[in-house]
Amino acid sequence: MKDLNELIGETSPQERERLQRVHELLLEAGPPPELPPTLAEAPVPTEPPRQRDELSWLPRRRSGRLLTLAVAGTAIALAIGYLIGRHGASFQPELTKTLHGTAAAPTAGAVLDIGKLDAAGNWPLRLRVTGLHTLPSGGYYELWLTKPGQRQGASCGTFRVQAGETNVRLNAPYNFRKYSGWIVVRKLPGRPESTTPLLST
Repeated sequence: MKDLNELIGETSPQERERLQRVHELLLEAGPPPELPPTLAEAPVPTEPPRQRDELSWLPRRRSGRLLTLAVAGTAIALAIGYLIGRHGASFQPELTKTLHGTAAAPTAGAVLDIGKLDAAGNWPLRLRVTGLHTLPSGGYYELWLTKPGQRQGASCGTFRVQAGETNVRLNAPYNFRKYSGWIVVRKLPGRPESTTPLLST
């Protein structure tokens, strides 16, 4: 074993004395006991460690509660949507006009319900029409207000029809006193808009 002087080299007398005492204590203690064979090797696990769930950040106790809240929220949203839909579907006409088929569509007919004027100045309209032909893609019908001596005055919206009765919602933001009646005309794809009334009041 090397001498203490060889290990520490040059140092102060106080430090040398302190290290000398530590050195002597270590010599008295002797070498550490050998490690028992049972601790020489790490124990082999009998089963692989469980892998943590990838969603371990979500507490398991709360998952059922969150699912219940989500289902309840969806049910409430559906109920509100149903009530709003029913309310929106109600239409109370203030005035009703009947449109008759002209020579261009003698078997057609329509009933125009005019709702209550809203705060913005819009007249909601509901048109129930039968007897008009379904049109090819790009074609449509249009409801117009007419002025005295004129075929067309102001458009109230366009629509398409299906077999049987067709119900459509339209709008008229106009002063009806300036107009004398209503007509429906047809627009076919690739052709100029027709001014020939198919339906008229």
